[in-house]
Amino acid sequence: MFEPLGLTSTDLAVYRVMLADPELDVPGVANELEASDADVTRSMENLEDKGFVRRSHASPDKFRAQPPQVAFERLLSEQEKELHRSQERLSAWRIEASRLTHELSRSSSTTSYGEFERLVEMDDVVGRLRQLARSVRVRVDSVLPSVPSRHALGQAKVDDGEMLDRGVAIRAIYPSEARQNDDALEFAQWFTERGGQVKTAIDLPPRFVIYDGDVALFRSDPPHGGHGSILINTPGAVMILQAYFDLLWHTGEYLIDPATEGECLRAEERELLRLLAHGYKDEAIARAMGISIRTLRRMVNALTSRTGAGSRFELGVQAVKRGWLD
Repeated sequence: MFEPLGLTSTDLAVYRVMLADPELDVPGVANELEASDADVTRSMENLEDKGFVRRSHASPDKFRAQPPQVAFERLLSEQEKELHRSQERLSAWRIEASRLTHELSRSSSTTSYGEFERLVEMDDVVGRLRQLARSVRVRVDSVLPSVPSRHALGQAKVDDGEMLDRGVAIRAIYPSEARQNDDALEFAQWFTERGGQVKTAIDLPPRFVIYDGDVALFRSDPPHGGHGSILINTPGAVMILQAYFDLLWHTGEYLIDPATEGECLRAEERELLRLLAHGYKDEAIARAMGISIRTLRRMVNALTSRTGAGSRFELGVQAVKRGWLD
């Protein structure tokens, strides 16, 4: 336990024996611990260096144990001083890092033109996105023309989760294919439960993200994807993108509707219940709805959990009571 403080288990064992019997010399302590004289001597020298024992004034070749409260107080006080020095060094490094960050904010791979920046390297794009995510205060609106990969959705849970925890409103528009994608549906459920909103739309433009209605980021060459991105903060240009996003948002459909999640159903859920009520097997329902068996069973589990049903039969009863099959 005290190894980080420079005390080994042997050191502590020697110290305990010396506290119990102050008259023991090196051979006596070694005999008590069944250790060699050399090992005990090394421990006593270390204990002396740490202030746990001192040499006798009368017999300098003998050691006397110091009271534990005195010894530990001295050792911990030294550690506190070292911690304070480390904190001062950390503060100085932080100030220097901030200064360098400011100086290098316009890196060689980032070209500024008045009120827009061209971010050439992918690392620059990712770094800028993270910087914007940390500084955003009110809302983030994004359009994703293709369904993100499972890895990207997992990373989004980390990045978006941090913003949602800070109270940032996040709206995302996915392509309609997301409705048949298990990973996208699972993410949308997680996202909606934490206050985010996801809609789907057809014929989406290339990806863009708007932060607080002030800054927007989009690909500089969407068909190729290898020519970096453009960041703009020109008010008029951002307003046009915001108006475009709002139009897409109002014409889209919720992937998971936060307003109706509790009692009402999505169209897919209503169709699932209808087919279950007609006695279709899972495989037939999945084919009819164009979804996987995994997605179908996830939807059934979500509905049974929502209604408190213990079986599919009880789910059917609850669906009738709630008017879901009218």
